[in-house]
Amino acid sequence: MIGVLVTLILFPLVGWSLGRRSIGEAFLFGAGITGSLLFIAGVVHVPLVIALVLIGVWGASTAVWQLRSGSRPPSMPYPRFATILMVFPFVALTFAAAITPLNDFDGRAFWVLKAKEIARERAIDGPSFKAVTLDPRKNHYPILIPLDGAVILGIAHDFDDRQLRWFYLGVLAALALLVRERIGRLVSPSAGAWCAALLVWIPQFSVEAEGGTLSAYNDLAIAAFAAGAFFELAEEVSRSRDLAVSPNRRDFGAIRFGLWLAFLVLTKSEGLPFAMVFLTVGAFIFRKRVASSAIVAGIAAVALFIWRTRIPPGDEEDIIRLLPTIPQKLHNVRAALAAFPRHMLLMPHWGLFWIAVIIAAALALRHDRRNATLAISVVAAMLAVYVVVYVATAWVVSDLIAVTADRLLMHVIAPSLFLLALAARRVEG
Repeated sequence: MIGVLVTLILFPLVGWSLGRRSIGEAFLFGAGITGSLLFIAGVVHVPLVIALVLIGVWGASTAVWQLRSGSRPPSMPYPRFATILMVFPFVALTFAAAITPLNDFDGRAFWVLKAKEIARERAIDGPSFKAVTLDPRKNHYPILIPLDGAVILGIAHDFDDRQLRWFYLGVLAALALLVRERIGRLVSPSAGAWCAALLVWIPQFSVEAEGGTLSAYNDLAIAAFAAGAFFELAEEVSRSRDLAVSPNRRDFGAIRFGLWLAFLVLTKSEGLPFAMVFLTVGAFIFRKRVASSAIVAGIAAVALFIWRTRIPPGDEEDIIRLLPTIPQKLHNVRAALAAFPRHMLLMPHWGLFWIAVIIAAALALRHDRRNATLAISVVAAMLAVYVVVYVATAWVVSDLIAVTADRLLMHVIAPSLFLLALAARRVEG
């Protein structure tokens, strides 16, 4: 029960400290800010308990002020039936999270294990990370989500995995609400509601044992933070058409964009190249203001680099060092290029979703070329980065694709749903 309360109260309060946003965006901002600040505090050797108390006091005080100010996002008339369809899967997922033991490999092997060790040692470079008390599997993996998990476990004084199940369920709910609110604002409330409902019915997100909300993989968090960054870009495209928007609001949009990128960097190893893709695209949209985004994301990247120099590496691949070996691995190109098209057609994981997205992309380009180009560019650039990784890997490429391709496709869910919404608006028109 304490894990539920911490998940539902602490993270939204911290998220609202950046302004009164929707509950979904507040939850994701809160999880990202809490994990990021605790990570930076650990790097500079500020006790994590003190840092958490300061974060909690700051979040609660500013959130209360935001709530009392009365400013809130305008409500939108979402279709009732679409809302019911969105809520229905969460009823079943709530029961499953309450009674089903955690059984995915990555969650039990290192993600939740890291959260437990951080909660016990109250440090991010303690004995477990230095191979004194724990096998350092994936030792250099970023630990934003394990830090959030350590907060829940520490406050609950309970190291049962079930205390953390609500957090992952909360991430999916927050992502769905973020999609509903942002697409509702950018396209139409109807499109936002139906896209959110579609999201939670995709098996890869809801019930898949590897990467879904009932597992402790971090791909769902990457998808959520990437969605936040993408929607900041899409909203900036819309603001660029509105000359009445104040410069201060535009500048804060660039800073929020940088925060989403910082969360990506500190969540998974894929987060850094994903952030670089977003910064490249953002340079064409934010122009000079992208410098503030780069500074915020750069702070997170520097902190991650410093932390990694203090602890021994685990069994993770160093893709940067493997890139020069690509000329000797060109035989992997065919399998790498076929990876995503083949997995997009896996009906038990995705249904007809990706076929619909491809058709929608063609329709959206004819309806709203600028927004459609933005979404297609993000999807294509990120998948291209992953194809390069597949070519360079030292693993058996077919084995790596089999266990990662569907989870990597989760990362680009927001621009894909946005394309569906744009196409739906064209069909309605």
